Amino acid sequence: MSLALRGSPRVSAAVRTRVERAARAAGHVPNARLAELMREVRRSAAPQYRGTLGALWLFPEEEPWRERPIYAHLGLLLAGARARAEAHGYRLENFWLKAPGMTPRRLAQILAARGIRGVFCLGSLDLEERFPTALRRFAVVTQGVSIPDRMHRVMSHFTADARTLWAELQRRGYRRPGLGILVSGDRRTDHLYSATFLSEQERAGTAPPVPILRAEAWDEAEFARWFDAYRPDVIVLHQYPDYLRAVEAFLARRKLRVPRDVGLALLDKIPDRARYAGICQDPLRIGAMAAELLLGRLLLHDLATPEDPKVELVGGAWNEGRTLRARRATA
Repeated sequence: MSLALRGSPRVSAAVRTRVERAARAAGHVPNARLAELMREVRRSAAPQYRGTLGALWLFPEEEPWRERPIYAHLGLLLAGARARAEAHGYRLENFWLKAPGMTPRRLAQILAARGIRGVFCLGSLDLEERFPTALRRFAVVTQGVSIPDRMHRVMSHFTADARTLWAELQRRGYRRPGLGILVSGDRRTDHLYSATFLSEQERAGTAPPVPILRAEAWDEAEFARWFDAYRPDVIVLHQYPDYLRAVEAFLARRKLRVPRDVGLALLDKIPDRARYAGICQDPLRIGAMAAELLLGRLLLHDLATPEDPKVELVGGAWNEGRTLRARRATA
């Protein structure tokens, strides 16, 4: 009815006439001032188009988040950035830098032709890959630490997340946590998970300390030597799902039950939140923060390689799960 009274083109002329007759019969008198106020409210509620931002990635796949489950978080990063950009009146357009026939120079020309001055880079598969020189004249924000160049970036607060996990382990009475981490994962977290773990272990006075087990793939003999030599009472993992499954199978063969005999906690990579305890990062929020940081750089005309890169840190959330014993009662 309200659409018809406003003369909306979405309502047919016949329906509009019937509604207007019924309104007059009921004594309805249009309020011009109220109608103008509501038009203004509706205009301000829908952000006007202000421009377009670019999203690109240095991965070999066109859409790595669809082709590899371990990169599912990249799709969430993109979704978070797109939602926040649209809330401010900006479109986010995807560009595959390594598409056949595409080069950084050609992509720079495409971006310039479309009036795009700001780019969100999702990162790279190769931890040694540099951001292309031809694209450095734009405002660029990346996520994580996979690209080593001096850039504005948004990343998980790895240090705070590791401390949160350590504190949870202490509250549950664990005294000998052992960390197993991907070699590449250690680099992609800027060694902050492992550094924080070692720092907390030293402060807690764990003796003898449990050394970190760094591994890129499952090696049962290597894991058994580490486990038997140091006897961690809780295993903390930042590993692929197949490695996690291998650890659980190893414990089952030893007739060690989780969490009664040994605890299990995960740093970020949690395939089943109902089961596993640990830290969950928030890629949607990281993507949204990246879009905000990029828009801020554009407003300040902060283009090209920054003299003082800005770094935004986004903390994760604790996931309770069922793989750790209950917290101890405190006074």
